[in-house]
Amino acid sequence: MVLTYDQERALVKGILTESGFAPEDADTIGKVITHSDFTGVYSHGLSRLTRYLRQIKVGALNKDPEFKKVMDEESLLMFDGDNGFGILTMNKAYDETLEKARKTGIAFSTGLRNANIGCGSYYGWRAVEDDMVCLAGCNTYAWTSPFGGADRLIGTNPIIFAVPTKDHYPIVMDVSTTNVAMGKVQAYEREGKEIPADWSKDYDGSPTTDPSKAFSLSPIAGHKGYGLAVMVDVLSTMLSGAAYGTDIGLFKNLEKEDTGFFIILIDPSKFMPIDDFKANVDRYIDMMKNSRKAPGVEEIFMPGEIEYRKFNENKEKGMSFSDALEEELTQLAVDLGVVEAGTSFEELVKHFEA
Repeated sequence: MVLTYDQERALVKGILTESGFAPEDADTIGKVITHSDFTGVYSHGLSRLTRYLRQIKVGALNKDPEFKKVMDEESLLMFDGDNGFGILTMNKAYDETLEKARKTGIAFSTGLRNANIGCGSYYGWRAVEDDMVCLAGCNTYAWTSPFGGADRLIGTNPIIFAVPTKDHYPIVMDVSTTNVAMGKVQAYEREGKEIPADWSKDYDGSPTTDPSKAFSLSPIAGHKGYGLAVMVDVLSTMLSGAAYGTDIGLFKNLEKEDTGFFIILIDPSKFMPIDDFKANVDRYIDMMKNSRKAPGVEEIFMPGEIEYRKFNENKEKGMSFSDALEEELTQLAVDLGVVEAGTSFEELVKHFEA
C-alpha cells in the first residue's frame, strides 16, 4: 500500500495514542518517524516503530516517564528522560536549549536515562528552521567494537550537524559512526537479502554477508570512525552520567537503554546579521557545487541535500512498504488491542485517517 505523508503520520499517532500516549506526544513521535521514512532513512521509520511497540509492551520504554531537568545553568542543561521515548526527551531538550542559545549565543544540553532519539536529521531540520548552527549526537545500544576488538561496547553513535542557508537547501549532516544502522541489517534479514561485506562482522570479528550472523557493525573510515564514536560516547554520557558500554541494556532482550545524548546550539546572529551569515553559507555551497566534477559525476551534493530532495519527491508520490513490515506492524497493533484480529494493513491505515 502507498502511504501519503499525512497517512503515515496519522497511523503512528493513532497507534501510539490508543496505546496510552498523550495525543501531542504521539504526534511528535509520528512526525519524527514519518520524517525518517520520507527522507529515505528507513531504519528509523515504520520499521523502527515495530521495535518501539515491542519495547512498550515489555516496559523497556516507559509510557509515563517523569521527565526531569536536573541541571539548569546560564548556558548548560541536563535532563533525566526516565527511559521514556528518546524522541520526546530530545525534542523537549531541544526546546529549552534553543531558548538559552538565543539569549547567550551558545547552549549545551545533555541527558541520561534516555532511549533511541529517532532520525537524527529531524533535529538538524529543526535547528536550521530556527536559524541555528547545531551539533548533536547520542550513544545507543552497543552495536560495534573498539577498533581491533570483537566485543560490542560502542553504539552506532550518530553525529548531527546543521547550518542554515538563505536560498539553498540547508546543510544537514546526519551520519552514523558505523557504515550502517543495525536497523538496515535487520531490514535486510526481514527481506531475506545478503548485506554488503563492509557492513558487519560476525561474533569472532570476521566480515559477514549473512544478516543473521551480523554481530558487530563496522565503523566508518576504520579507526577514524571508531575515534568519532568515542567522542560521541564522551559527550553523551560522561557529563550526564548516562550508561555506556556493558552498562547499557541488551537489544535482543528488549532491555531499557539508559543511554545519553547531547545538543549544542549556536546562534550565528550573535556574530553578524543572520541574513549575512546565511548568504555567506550560500556562497560556500555555490563554490562546492560549481567546482570541477570528477569523470562520470553529474552533480556535487552538499550534506543532507539528497535527503531534502527525497523528502519532497516522496511527499509527491507517497511511500510503499514491504508486505512483511505491513503484516508485522498490523499484528503488533492487534496485540496492543488497537484493532481486532484479522484487520488488514489497509484497514489499519484507514482506521486512523481523519
